[in-house]
Amino acid sequence: MLEENNYGAWAVKMKIFMGAQGVWAAVESKNAVDDRLDQMALAAIVQAVPESVMMATSEHKTAKKVWAAIKEMHVGEERVVKARVQMLRRELDGMYMSESGKFSEFALKVSDVVNEIRTLGTKVEESTVVEKLLRSVPEKFQPIVTTIEQWGDVETMSVAEVIGRLRAFEESGKGWCHHKEEEEKGKLLMVRDEPRLTRAEWEAIVAEEKRSGHNSGSGGNKSGEKKYHCRFDKSKIDCRRCGEYGHFTDECDGVKKMTKGVAQLAVVDDEPTLL
Repeated sequence: MLEENNYGAWAVKMKIFMGAQGVWAAVESKNAVDDRLDQMALAAIVQAVPESVMMATSEHKTAKKVWAAIKEMHVGEERVVKARVQMLRRELDGMYMSESGKFSEFALKVSDVVNEIRTLGTKVEESTVVEKLLRSVPEKFQPIVTTIEQWGDVETMSVAEVIGRLRAFEESGKGWCHHKEEEEKGKLLMVRDEPRLTRAEWEAIVAEEKRSGHNSGSGGNKSGEKKYHCRFDKSKIDCRRCGEYGHFTDECDGVKKMTKGVAQLAVVDDEPTLL
């Protein structure tokens, strides 16, 4: 049913429906058509519009004139049409899929805008829509985009084929992403389960492990493993002096260089001055 804001989609559906019924020729033909064919086309149109539109177009007696009147009511004059097309083109150019969005929803929005432009009488090539889809998806689609551009003919490829390939790629990536999320979650739980030790506690445990290994001759504790000797990760330690990770403050090269410089300065000061 024709509504206030769905003329573009309505016109496309009506064209398909009337074509299937064999009566679309009554609307698009420039020559005279059979009266029975014209009346069947007119009946199809009247059944798909509200009463207000039917009454507004009742003075027209042929399907072609009724169709033209409905189009004029919803499309407007030529200048209005051109302005609407320009606005829709700018909208299309500014459409990009977000990182968290679904490709099927984005493709539907693009198709709606393209169909409305076509309904207004402006031609939009399939290759233009294909290129728009390929250059408007996030970086995660780059592998399939590159494959399509290298091994497919973008100029002859249909919009439906591109949408199908991009959707298939998106679906295949969901399982991989879920696996990576579970893996990262497991790593995070392992880190949380590990004890939080100060440096003194860590050094004391490592020293005890060394003594136990030296005394037992087994090189480890009772379980045969060194529990903390290799587990402590200094890569997560940030130096309080230089701000970099991987060492304690007293291990900082800046401190060592400063100490060495002070020592050298003291030696120079102790040397006798030559007159």
